[in-house]
Amino acid sequence: MKPNVIKIWVDSTSVNIQTEKGEIYKERFADYPRLRNATPAQRADFIHDNIGIRWENIDEDLSFNGFVKNKIK
Repeated sequence: MKPNVIKIWVDSTSVNIQTEKGEIYKERFADYPRLRNATPAQRADFIHDNIGIRWENIDEDLSFNGFVKNKIK
């Protein structure tokens, strides 16, 4: 089941999502070479839809289902 994401943010080590149920999930930049090697400005420059997050300038995509599947809280 796809989570209903209400908030997305990046910090110095990861991209984070919060669901409408209040659950917070993260994906570490270290696990994704394009995100790991990106500048903070590039990491902050993302778009999203109801499926996931897209970083056009570094050609990276993460699905919301992947956040829940990986369960790094």
